[in-house]
Amino acid sequence: MKKYKNDYVWNERMHHHLDREYELECISLYRNCYDYSPEHFYDDIMAFVTKAFIDRNRQLGMDNRRSIVQVKMKFGFLTIYYDGGKDPYLDEIINTATKMAHQIKKKIDKQYGRGGWRHRTILSPNKS
Repeated sequence: MKKYKNDYVWNERMHHHLDREYELECISLYRNCYDYSPEHFYDDIMAFVTKAFIDRNRQLGMDNRRSIVQVKMKFGFLTIYYDGGKDPYLDEIINTATKMAHQIKKKIDKQYGRGGWRHRTILSPNKS
């Protein structure tokens, strides 16, 4: 993993899902991030969240920008924390992302058994 989480988030995860025009703003958005550890299954959802946060930061201006400080799996569910004070718009984005992630988790659990990603390597169809 890279020394700085914000570089890791862009270079390893988000650049596959977002246009290059979002690079600097994405790196800035995750500048205070100390934990980014969701499963790769959720990269599309995190791209949606990242883009929504960037769009919101453009609306808010320099003084009121929000940054994502932690993205993790908590009890098997995607959990996102941000700083800069409460924002109902961003709370709704996170709520939507959580619902989307829950649907993905249900599909993974159904396909690979309960706990989904934990059993994936054992139940991979490519292995005998």
